[in-house]
Amino acid sequence: MGQTIIDYRENRVDLHTHSNASDGTFSPAALVRLARERNLHAIALTDHDTVAGVAEALEEGAKLGIEVIPGIEISADYASTGAHILGYLVEPDSPALQEVIDWFIAERETRNQAIVDKLAADGFPISIPELKAKFPHTMLGRPHIGQLLVEKGCIGSVTEAMDRWLWDGQPYYVPRQHLPAKDAIRLIQKAGGVAVIAHPLEYGYDKEGVERLIQTGYDLGAVGVECHYSGYTAEEEAMLESFATARDMVITGGSDFHGSRKAYQLGTGTGSLRVYYHTVEELKMRRDAQGRCP
Repeated sequence: MGQTIIDYRENRVDLHTHSNASDGTFSPAALVRLARERNLHAIALTDHDTVAGVAEALEEGAKLGIEVIPGIEISADYASTGAHILGYLVEPDSPALQEVIDWFIAERETRNQAIVDKLAADGFPISIPELKAKFPHTMLGRPHIGQLLVEKGCIGSVTEAMDRWLWDGQPYYVPRQHLPAKDAIRLIQKAGGVAVIAHPLEYGYDKEGVERLIQTGYDLGAVGVECHYSGYTAEEEAMLESFATARDMVITGGSDFHGSRKAYQLGTGTGSLRVYYHTVEELKMRRDAQGRCP
């Protein structure tokens, strides 16, 4: 028998998605069902600072024949603006990972309480118990606070709440602590996964700054760069690909799908996004090679 030839044009994937375990609006199972509707071969569930939705997504993926890559998106400290590190193929039950997730939960709870206290002091009818009742079993954050304010008629939209009240520099912003980038990458490795620099153009750096970010990530052990992302132009993607290729890093991509909270579509982003299964295979090879390193 001859070798099976896989047409990767028919094996599209999305390696950056969020569920309502963090700030997405789809349950993990519903996200997998949508992936099947969109004819995706695989998705990575990469919720912010949590793997709470991975088990549900894996179960639904097994039912529907959709491969689910266990992942996480870690908020990391880098320079003055921070950076996000995507962890792929992590072991969700890793004790090291769970310990840091517990720290993230405690840190977020402290921050959320501070934001709510500032809002309440100015007369906004909002409380932490109300937020937890409205959004159970999720990693609460500013989008949830914004949504509750919208539902209470305090402001017109979550976007407006973020822009006017909750973003950095706005009256109800409270800074949060992040994991140093070095520690985030090491944590992903300890959890059996591989680290990828998320959406490098989203941090406000110029071309030289973006290359420094990628070089730093490479030096710390990141194996890939998210070069294909919702809204990036062909020229921007080509620039990122050149930076990644020069360092023999995996070229990855994903939509950053959040459901109704962002205007990005699963699998296609803003329309032109295309990522194929060979990217998953490359990440698995890097994971296997990483595991053989002393």
